[in-house]
Amino acid sequence: MDYPFKREPEPGKKFTVCEGVDWIRMPLPFALDHVNCWLLGEPGLQVLIDTGVNDQSTQEHWHTLFNDIGQWPKDLLVTHFHPDHMGLAGWIGEKISGELLGSAIEINTARTLHGIESEAYEHTYQQWYSSNGLPQSTCDTVRSNGNTYKGKVFPPPVQSKWRFLADGKCVELAGRNYRVIVGRGHSPDMIMLYREDDHVLIAADQVLPRITPNVSVMPRLSDNNPLQSFLHTLTKLEALPDDTLVLPSHGQPFKGLKPRLAFLKTHHELRLDEIWQACKSPCSAHDLFPVLFSRKLDAQQTSFALGETLAHLHYLEQQGRVQRLEQASITRFKSIAT
Repeated sequence: MDYPFKREPEPGKKFTVCEGVDWIRMPLPFALDHVNCWLLGEPGLQVLIDTGVNDQSTQEHWHTLFNDIGQWPKDLLVTHFHPDHMGLAGWIGEKISGELLGSAIEINTARTLHGIESEAYEHTYQQWYSSNGLPQSTCDTVRSNGNTYKGKVFPPPVQSKWRFLADGKCVELAGRNYRVIVGRGHSPDMIMLYREDDHVLIAADQVLPRITPNVSVMPRLSDNNPLQSFLHTLTKLEALPDDTLVLPSHGQPFKGLKPRLAFLKTHHELRLDEIWQACKSPCSAHDLFPVLFSRKLDAQQTSFALGETLAHLHYLEQQGRVQRLEQASITRFKSIAT
């Protein structure tokens, strides 16, 4: 893999990565400490892609950047509903003069999650943790967290304010043409953008250069086999040219898309085999954490870890390689001999 740029932009600053695309790196209050946003075009026609989370620091960085430019972007495109991408869509949407662009599924998901009362949100996660074997102390902690999504996301704009984009369609953004490629697995209907004329892919969280995107079964999301959806999207991306410049949402821009896609597929194949081997005796998802994760997990990472483990188990189940068992109110999985 080739990394064309040897440095990252400072928060609130922009750095040109190719014609008509500036890179903006916003800080995050998580273990994954940044998100990449992209600014397309020239002032007056600019399109901002993604926003960072809803906090004072990120708002101040956007104010600094657009004060330096002299105006806010014309349009805003949000790739998917996660807080580091959607977090300030409502806030920035109040300041732009043009369109809000995104996926209908992603925007509806954001609005649904944001509107859930804290008690119902806590109850869903507590039940999810408990039924998958997490200790009672962890389940109890969830009861004090409230609606963690709402805490990171400014109220999303109402559905009628959005123009929705569809897979395979071409869209003009800041005077250039892009093809929409929908990515699934990490998120239900994530927007990626491919610029055919110079082979630039704005990849969102589908392909990251140094870490593997989280692929999770999650409460309130309808995809029961997200790993299959994720791997299908990777196969779709294999059709792009070898010299594609990939602009990911985390990490540095890079070239070497096909080797990275191959690595991600192999990574998940190995994980699936490790889990299948571990389930010779019935295991809950929590029992399998040591198989997949060697580091200590914080509250956010515990949720991701559970979702990721279930994604692999559901994939194996639908392949007929494990069977689901309900034992004493806990879901466990056992390998089936092949």
